[in-house]
Amino acid sequence: MSKRNLVIATVALLIANFMGGLDSTIVNTALPAIISDLNGIRLVGWISSAFLLGTAVTTVLWGRVGEIFGNKRVFQFSVALFILSSMLGGLSTNMVILIIARALMGIGAGGMVSIPFIIYADIYPNPAQRARALGWVTAFYTLSTVAGPLIGGWLVDALSWHWVFFINLPIGIISMLLLQFTYKEDKDKSVENSFDYLGAGLLSAALIVLLFASDALAISMVRSLSLLIIGMVILGFFLFIEKRSNHALIPLELLKNPRVQVQNVMMFLINGFMIGYSVYAPMWAQGLLGKSATMGGLTQIASSILLLVGTRLTAKLMIKIPYKRIVLMGTISIVISALSMTLATKAAPYWWLIVSGAFEGFGMGLSFTPMQVSLQDGVRKELVSVSTTFGLLFRTLGQTFMASVFGAVLSLNTASHVARSDGKITTDMINKLSDANTAEQLPQNLIPDMRTILFNGLHTIMLIGLALVIVSFIFNLVRKEPVKQPR
Repeated sequence: MSKRNLVIATVALLIANFMGGLDSTIVNTALPAIISDLNGIRLVGWISSAFLLGTAVTTVLWGRVGEIFGNKRVFQFSVALFILSSMLGGLSTNMVILIIARALMGIGAGGMVSIPFIIYADIYPNPAQRARALGWVTAFYTLSTVAGPLIGGWLVDALSWHWVFFINLPIGIISMLLLQFTYKEDKDKSVENSFDYLGAGLLSAALIVLLFASDALAISMVRSLSLLIIGMVILGFFLFIEKRSNHALIPLELLKNPRVQVQNVMMFLINGFMIGYSVYAPMWAQGLLGKSATMGGLTQIASSILLLVGTRLTAKLMIKIPYKRIVLMGTISIVISALSMTLATKAAPYWWLIVSGAFEGFGMGLSFTPMQVSLQDGVRKELVSVSTTFGLLFRTLGQTFMASVFGAVLSLNTASHVARSDGKITTDMINKLSDANTAEQLPQNLIPDMRTILFNGLHTIMLIGLALVIVSFIFNLVRKEPVKQPR
């Protein structure tokens, strides 16, 4: 491959990475407008959790599909799926269609995010060059999370929430075309058909059922517990099958390594709080403080910038001090963020959200890199790939399940308080309150009471988030570092 084609192919992959990162913050910024337009406060958690579940379930599968059909072709297919489902999302007229679109977007994102790392290994055989390319991946992702709130807020204010989905169409097409004309993949590869399809199917089924169990909390405790039991039975059957499989999707040897798996649990918990802040801080700014969609999106800026700062600082600290101590500093910063959100009152100033986000982003930047390296160094060479993928799965599941739980909590809290308002306040009013534009149409004398209802729900979410990060902090204090394996 010529140097020119190498650069263009890399840019093509970075554009897709940018689009994937952009989606998380740009959609969160538009959530208040979506809720208001589609009357969707009951299902708001599913907008995030459906996307994340699609990503989580398929991330571990896309690599195998790429081996069979070719990474280039599969990458382009995943991008095409992402942008077509984005169009469906933008054209949605109700929450059910939007949630289906988000699930399809998540499936596409699973390949769009994971396959590039395989292609990087192909076009950058030199480890030093590949490391620099992966540095650009982090930079582009951070840029997207900074730009997302600004772009999302502007699109909602100037056009409509539909355009936060339509914007993916030109970006995705550019990425596909650039890669098509610059990257030539070796097609003469023989692949042994040893993929654990049964295990993949059982794991996917278990995760989907468990997600429905978490969402059912807002409807029926009996239904939630029933789905939980069914999900756990399927998960148990998955483990039974994996124990007897010669090509297990997740080797039991990996699951039996407590020093590694405690870090996955910590990632689950920390990401649970992160999704709570990123989804509901913009709603807090708009619904409680009356800010615009753009200002709601800007609550994420400090988090994104400090995430990059924390990541850069971690690379230097890992040379000097133990990984566990770096993670300790990171979890302390995240605890401060969660604590500040639980102490915030209904009238807390806008800058309070910004500062909380700064601590959250900085803590994330400090925590994830050393834990990710430990997940790889703490297992033998043959398990490095599956350990890395399994860690990604846990991070995504933390966001997926807690997004669903938080949505259920907000829905239950809203319904409870609305029922006690003697018909003066409706759920539809709370939907409109979450968007500063439609809030102007509400009876002004009822807005203080409506903000109290919304605040109670958001405060409960932040309390749960604080509990998650405190447990993660305790785990880090008592855990032992994984033993670095020889290579």
